[in-house]
Amino acid sequence: MKAFWIFSGIISEFTLTLGSVLILNTKNIMKKLLLGLLIYSLFIISCKNDNPDPSPGVDKFMSVTAGSTWNYSYTDNNASANNYNYMLTSTDRDTSSAGKSYHVFSNSNGPNEYYNITGSDYFTLQVFSLGTTDTTLTNLYLKDNVAAGTTWAQDYMIDIGLPVNVTVTNKLEAKGINLTVGATAYTNVIHIITTITSSTIALIPGSSLTTDIHYYYAPKVGLIQNDSKIDVDVPGIITQHTDTKTTLTSATIL
Repeated sequence: MKAFWIFSGIISEFTLTLGSVLILNTKNIMKKLLLGLLIYSLFIISCKNDNPDPSPGVDKFMSVTAGSTWNYSYTDNNASANNYNYMLTSTDRDTSSAGKSYHVFSNSNGPNEYYNITGSDYFTLQVFSLGTTDTTLTNLYLKDNVAAGTTWAQDYMIDIGLPVNVTVTNKLEAKGINLTVGATAYTNVIHIITTITSSTIALIPGSSLTTDIHYYYAPKVGLIQNDSKIDVDVPGIITQHTDTKTTLTSATIL
C-alpha cells in the first residue's frame, strides 16, 4: 500500500538556517527532499504484519502460517478514484537483512512485504528508490508486552542526495480493548498512535508537518484498521494533505 506524489511546477531556491545559513540552490533537491519525506510517511502507514517467534500459549498479533490471507479495503478520503482492495498472502519463504530474518508476504497490489517478530517486538522492512539512491528502512512498529502509555522513538536519516532527518514515535495508547470493524467484533485489541516529525522540514521557515496516525491490531489476525492523516505545508512550495483509511474486510487464518 504505497502512494507516490509527483510534484510539478517550479520550486524556488530557499534558505535553511541552523547556526549558520545553508543554501540549497537547486530545485531538484527540494523536490527530492519533500518526496523522500512523503514516501517515508507512506512507508510508515503501510506497515501491518509480522514474523513468528511465538511463546507457547501466547497469541501473537498475526499469523504467518503459509497460505493465510488477509483482504483489505483502502480508502482515500480525498479522492475516491484512488480507492482499491488488495490481498496479503503469507508465503512459505523467509529472507534475511542485517542479520534479521523476515517472513515474506505477497501483496496483490504491490511488491512483497517483509515482517519479523523478535520476542514481543514487531518489525517491518522496506527498500525504496529515489532516483539512483536505494534506502532500506526497518521500523519497530509494535510492542505487545508493554503497558498502555509506553512510547518508543526511532530516528532515521534518508539519503536522497540531501539528508532528510525523520523521527518516528509510537505510543501504545490502549490494550485489551474491543473494536468492531465492518461486521466483525474483535477483542483484546492493541491501539498504537504513530507520530512522524522531521527536523529537516522544521528548518524551513513557516513550514509544518503534522500527523494523526492510528493502528489497531487483534491477536492472531494482525492489523484490522488504520486511520492516517498527514499534512505537509511549506509556504510557496507545497501543501499536501492525505487522509486514508485501511480496513480488514475478511481473513483466512490457517
